[in-house]
Amino acid sequence: MIKAISLDVDGTITYRDRTLSIDALKAIRLAEKLGLPVMLVTGNSVPFAEAAAVFIGTSGPVIAEDGGALSLKGEGTMRKRVFLTDMNEEWILWSELKRRYPEAELSYSTMERKAGIVVRRTVPVEAVRGIIKELGLNLVAVDSGFAIHIKKPWINKGTGIEKACELLGINPNEVAHVGDGENDLDAFRVAGYRIAIAQAPESLKKKADYVTEKPYGDGGAEAVMHILKKFGYLGGKDADGQEGNSG
Repeated sequence: MIKAISLDVDGTITYRDRTLSIDALKAIRLAEKLGLPVMLVTGNSVPFAEAAAVFIGTSGPVIAEDGGALSLKGEGTMRKRVFLTDMNEEWILWSELKRRYPEAELSYSTMERKAGIVVRRTVPVEAVRGIIKELGLNLVAVDSGFAIHIKKPWINKGTGIEKACELLGINPNEVAHVGDGENDLDAFRVAGYRIAIAQAPESLKKKADYVTEKPYGDGGAEAVMHILKKFGYLGGKDADGQEGNSG
């Protein structure tokens, strides 16, 4: 039985330009209304993810910075943040990367981060990986399709989901995860049900239980509705909770 949904954000509930899909928003709110909590699982920084959770209306823990940071609801508007690592080696890597590639740029949110750095795709990910290997740093570089995420190897969406489930009192195999990037593979490793969005790489689609027909945010809406129907939360209803065609 699925007891929670974990959702990637960029490219999964948004369009290519990062605007939010209204259909995905409706589907998420329907899931919450039906008692299925939604967790946002993103490579974005904690402040960004917290704000997104408030505006979208999700009740589950926020898993940010590729699983290296969690934000939990407290009393009222209070939240508790948990960080799972430091960033010493990441800054060593950045210093050398910038020396060799002056065109390298950090994402605007990097200074808010506590569990990894994010580099814009102005340099090849293989160049980043080469410097990591040369310097003997205990880091990995993952291309999300939007940016290059540099972090400790044990920091990933899977470990973030595991920690969130521990706090929720459920098992990770009771979570359905929806994503569209290489950095969702670790989430697929622990989740009980796995959905890849249509534009996802083949490496993710091969591990998926279901691949959406629609891409980007429309695919995210399709994914949530698929979960609600497959696991008995919803019959033949549409994203507004009204009876509709089941075909």
